[in-house]
Amino acid sequence: MKRFIFLATSCLVFLFSSFGQFRVGLKGGVNFSDIIVSNTGDLFTDESFGTRVSFHLGSYMSNSITDQLSWQLEVLFSNKGYSHRVNDQTFNVSLNYLNWPLLLLYQPTRTVEFEIGSEFGYLITGEDIVNSFDLGIDLGLKFNITKKINAGIRYCYGLPFKFQMDESDSNDYDPTYQNTVFQIYAGFNLINELTKK
Repeated sequence: MKRFIFLATSCLVFLFSSFGQFRVGLKGGVNFSDIIVSNTGDLFTDESFGTRVSFHLGSYMSNSITDQLSWQLEVLFSNKGYSHRVNDQTFNVSLNYLNWPLLLLYQPTRTVEFEIGSEFGYLITGEDIVNSFDLGIDLGLKFNITKKINAGIRYCYGLPFKFQMDESDSNDYDPTYQNTVFQIYAGFNLINELTKK
């Protein structure tokens, strides 16, 4: 175990010292979250689910690979969920996730960056019918307003998972769901510096 920790630490030090632009910061913003349900038969209708407005906040670190490419790892607390309409009443379902987006950034100009990558999630609190593990694909666009301040938009398209339902509740159907989130965020670079190659 000690050898593994030493090797992992050495790799991180190498990554942070081998390339050019190193950034660490804080970010937060608004979530517009929804859920896509499939294979539900007559259990649910498309009109049963709607968008829910919530929030996310966390931190990020990134390092450049080339002058235009870099990678970024984030740790986010993200409140997702959806609104659910039953018998003319609307209920807001809150799903609290710890998310780890791992992104590849392409920066054609100093002020614009395109984001693409995967996002892993673990459900902290929420509904029992939702899987505790979540996975999605991220696409985004970020603007570097100043050396310290950035802002952007991002869409996370969740991969399908099965609802955790008893056979008696599912009526012999095999319903699945996908978390989808559109985010607007702002970030602040605590560290933004060039490292020696």
